[in-house]
Amino acid sequence: MGDISSLGIGSGVLTADVIDQLKAADNSRLIKPIENKITLNNQKQDAEELLTSLMKNFKASASALSYDTLFDNKTVDVTGSAKVTVDAGATVESFTLETIALAKKDITSFGALSDKDITPIASGAGTLSIGSYTIDYDATMTLQDLAQAITDTAGNTISASILQTGDGSYNLVVSSKSTGAGEALTITDNDGLMDGALFNPYDAVTNPNGYQKVQTATDAEFKYNGITIVRPTNDIDDLILGVNITLKEEGAFSSIDIKQDTSSIADELQLFVDSYNTLMQNISDMTVKDENTGAEGVFNSSSFVKSISRDLTRAITALSDEGSLLNYGFDLDRFGVLSLDKSVIEGKLRDDPDAVKLFFTGGVNTEGGDVTGIFESIDDKLNSYTGYGKLLSSFKTDLETEGSSLNDSYLRAKASLDTRYDIMTKRFIAYDAMISKINAQFSSLKMMIDSEVNSK
Repeated sequence: MGDISSLGIGSGVLTADVIDQLKAADNSRLIKPIENKITLNNQKQDAEELLTSLMKNFKASASALSYDTLFDNKTVDVTGSAKVTVDAGATVESFTLETIALAKKDITSFGALSDKDITPIASGAGTLSIGSYTIDYDATMTLQDLAQAITDTAGNTISASILQTGDGSYNLVVSSKSTGAGEALTITDNDGLMDGALFNPYDAVTNPNGYQKVQTATDAEFKYNGITIVRPTNDIDDLILGVNITLKEEGAFSSIDIKQDTSSIADELQLFVDSYNTLMQNISDMTVKDENTGAEGVFNSSSFVKSISRDLTRAITALSDEGSLLNYGFDLDRFGVLSLDKSVIEGKLRDDPDAVKLFFTGGVNTEGGDVTGIFESIDDKLNSYTGYGKLLSSFKTDLETEGSSLNDSYLRAKASLDTRYDIMTKRFIAYDAMISKINAQFSSLKMMIDSEVNSK
């Protein structure tokens, strides 16, 4: 190839342009078809990635609808002052609450002293009983020290704090940390050595800052659907599974309605519809053949890809003993577009959520028979495509194998063509040199003949 720039000088025919034209013709005949196949294979691999992604998205929606936990979400409507929240899995029901009495803590205020951290509260060493606890004191302990001693000994269940009720008037307030009649506190100075002012009884006129039981610990009492219930706390979570009740006001009447959360299920169903339509539209685009425009999808000739849409349509429209998706607000038009009437499914959920749950997720019917949910079936069908080593995985492997084989064919054909034209170029150079030599010899002979003729 090093002398190709001078090719044609000798012959005027065996030029580099001739070689280029011949090689271009062979390239179109031998190489270009392989390049086109490689381009198509690359397009197919890209389309396969999109198809697999859309199938996995659709499967995720089907899987979400196949689990009965989808039906755990509930909403609660409360009329009245009670606070009611529900956990996942709460039972759908309605009930009434009438609060007769709220649960209360036990609160006792000791009599006031003139200071909290100077004057001793006892004349000697002794013990103070508060409920089941025993507090040691001595002649050096101040009111602040006593509060700290109570906290150190009984701080897990009893609160002790000092309240300044006036100028030069400090009261030690002791209370249970929890409510309920069982939290009532009995307070006794076992040795009688504490300052008498601490236990001098309250009198609105003569001793307004005296010792008094400010509040007695009591249980909550309320009526649930007219039935009297007693609990040690105003926060009740053991009456109905998954239902948390907080009583707020004595004498208050509340109505509670726990319902299935229909909106979250309807929204999940709409995601299913949207992902199905997106998947089917892309499959249609990949397999289309427009007779008018001549446009063809990359998988127009793939019976496997075409079969996916038929397979999924059958799964969507399947009929079982419990009915069909078409009975639950779904509709499939003549163009294959799936739609959902949310009002229908929400009505079904309000009327009989257990029937919807059984149809969607499966379980045991009223006759004791096992039922496979519609979305379980759809999820299983999709798993046959998207699972490891399943149909789409094998399809991808086939495309990759085809692509690798095409690349090998391209490299071999390209190398063969290049070799052929390297040899042809060398031969053209040799032939051209021979022709050039012959032409030079003929030119010399012609000059001799012309000279001989002209000399006569």
